[in-house]
Amino acid sequence: MTEIAAKKLVRFGLSANGSQCLVEFEKEDGATGRLDFPSTQLDETIGLLLQVKQLFAERFQASDQRSVLVAERVGVLVQPDAVVMDFMVGGAPISFAIPPEMAVQLMQYLQQQFANPAPATS
Repeated sequence: MTEIAAKKLVRFGLSANGSQCLVEFEKEDGATGRLDFPSTQLDETIGLLLQVKQLFAERFQASDQRSVLVAERVGVLVQPDAVVMDFMVGGAPISFAIPPEMAVQLMQYLQQQFANPAPATS
C-alpha cells in the first residue's frame, strides 16, 4: 500500500467524461500530489473513508464522544431476505442491508423510544 501524506486537500472533482474521481492535495514539502480512481468505485471509497473516520474517533477522541453522521434523507426498501436502508449524508449515498429480524427489533426499539421520550434537559 502506498502512503499518501497530505498537508491539506486542495480540490476534488470528476474528469471531463466522468470516468475518474480526482483529488489534489498539498504535500508536506509544498508540492502538489494527485489521487485518482474510477468513479464506479466512489461508493466504496466513501465507505472506506467513513471507516477511517470511525477508527480515528475511536483512537484519538475522548471515549465519551462519538462520531455521528446526520442523514439528510433516508429511504427504506423491504425485501423478503433483507431490509435495505439508503441514507444521503453530505451528498453521498450510503446503503445498509440488515436481516428482517434485526429490522423488526430496530422498529420495536424506535417505537418504544418515541412512545416514551426521555425528559428534556436544560
